[in-house]
Amino acid sequence: MPNEPASVHDEFTQMYAGNPPWEIGRPQSPFIEAAGQIISPVLDAGCGTGNVSLYFAALGHQVTGIDFVEEAILRARAKAAARGLPVQFEIKDAMTLGEWDQRFASVIDSGLFHIYHGREREQYAQGLAHILNPGGRLFLFGFSDQEPPRPGRPVGLSRRELSDAFSDGWTIESLNLVRGELNPAFLAESPQSAGDGGPLMWFAVIRRAAPGVEL
Repeated sequence: MPNEPASVHDEFTQMYAGNPPWEIGRPQSPFIEAAGQIISPVLDAGCGTGNVSLYFAALGHQVTGIDFVEEAILRARAKAAARGLPVQFEIKDAMTLGEWDQRFASVIDSGLFHIYHGREREQYAQGLAHILNPGGRLFLFGFSDQEPPRPGRPVGLSRRELSDAFSDGWTIESLNLVRGELNPAFLAESPQSAGDGGPLMWFAVIRRAAPGVEL
């Protein structure tokens, strides 16, 4: 089909030309509720236009945000400049985390992990293990398999898939089903995506083990 995106990168780039469903102007509620657990330095993996990064920077955290879509990062940088917040926004693919020299105490993943499958999922988890300090935490928000499939929405994650992905050198401290919020402008264009009070999502807090510690 002529208009079919050639890659995930192209698909997300096209979505930023309209109203991305996740663009709500602030963090999803579970991140706000967990703010007291966030420790600097913070990586926002798949940061989009920077809403979560800027929220935590405003609380005084040292934040780096990455995304592989240039348009998203350009918007994030413009927001940071307008608000006078010193967030480091970089055009980077989360698949390259294993090559990084930087280390973080907290990683935020608001809707990134669930786009990966198979070997990509393994590579991403390995990259997270590489850049997280011992004892550091991953705060992960992703679609649940308990949400009915809808057009244009990734297949949700099962509890088992999350457990398997973070079984070696990690401990899942909490895993809860929550309701996500969608962009009102997106819902006005795609009312069939509304569902019953927002999509069912997993919110997980996952700790990286210190060396020599068995979990």
